[in-house]
Amino acid sequence: MSTDHAKPIRRPEDITDRSMNDLVEQWSNARMRAFLATHAEKRQPDADDLFAELAYGARIAQEATCGRWCAVADLLRAGTTDSWAEIGSAMAMTEAEARNGFHDWINRQRDLRYRTGTIGLADAEAAELHDLAEAVTW
Repeated sequence: MSTDHAKPIRRPEDITDRSMNDLVEQWSNARMRAFLATHAEKRQPDADDLFAELAYGARIAQEATCGRWCAVADLLRAGTTDSWAEIGSAMAMTEAEARNGFHDWINRQRDLRYRTGTIGLADAEAAELHDLAEAVTW
């Protein structure tokens, strides 16, 4: 059972703010308990451990990928890439997925600015990034 708090971890939203190291440790602990139950103890793993493994894995993935589009924006602004294939390869996706994902991110960031007034991309920043993205070859 997870040690995050008394209630079992069933969803990434159940996990309190933690460092990446702690998230990986909690995921590894749940995974090891489930593995040992199956292979060493010859019993069904605890459902709480299986859900915790899934939830921590999802949270780790969210944390690891949350800043990827900012990194793409920085690469484009610096002029250090000239190919969506290069960007896509670095992100383990196709060039079309990378390019379309980046444009979607820009639009979501612009919408966030409209809603909050402070967070996200202003129209001029969004337009600049769309233009830089279009200048990069497929």
